Amino acid sequence: MPRKYDDYDDGFEVRRREAEQEEPLSFREERRPVRRRRAEEPETKKAPLLIRIIAWLAVVAFCFVAGYVGTSLALRMLDKKDILMRKDVASDRQEAQGVLEGGSTEIRVNARKVAFSVYFPREGAIVSEKTDILSGIMEDDIRQVFGKIISLVPGRFSPDMKVLNVFRSGDTLFLNLNASFISSLAKLGAKESTLFITAVVRTITENFPPLTKVRFLINGKVASEGAPVDLTVPWQLPQ
Repeated sequence: MPRKYDDYDDGFEVRRREAEQEEPLSFREERRPVRRRRAEEPETKKAPLLIRIIAWLAVVAFCFVAGYVGTSLALRMLDKKDILMRKDVASDRQEAQGVLEGGSTEIRVNARKVAFSVYFPREGAIVSEKTDILSGIMEDDIRQVFGKIISLVPGRFSPDMKVLNVFRSGDTLFLNLNASFISSLAKLGAKESTLFITAVVRTITENFPPLTKVRFLINGKVASEGAPVDLTVPWQLPQ
């Protein structure tokens, strides 16, 4: 019997299609930039400490020498052009003495004229007078003052007598003379020698404080004999 299209057959089966398992999409992994290591630079080695110190000292010495030589050349050029030359400035003791004898009362820079009271024996007494010398350090001034005292008593002391050293300790001045000082005192006698030494002590204590005593040495030693006065003790004025 032929089938009519309007007849429905309810006995059909619905089949479910199983969901196909989809394969996960594979994503490409992001590539990270590869950091290339730079070629390691060779490490510079420092010189030993001793060599570096020597090098620095050499640099300092070079700079010092260059500055010294440059300054010397500059000063010589100025001297040749008479830029630094001054008539009222003395560069040594001889020039300074010439300035003093010339009557200049103003000495600039390295020297100054100072008046000292100098005592010396005359006709059984002690007299004084003012004398001008170019003042420097105390020891040099004492040498000049002592020489002035000797010059004020001409013919009394041997020409070859000289002061070897002048130094001080506290309030005591040490005058170290050669052996001619002893023989000269012997010729003066006890009285004149006492006047002379008293004049020296008074000159020193009055012009060079805080000195109050003077000790006379002969060739660096205490003279125990040969002199008409006692030179084993320091001399000072009565208080």
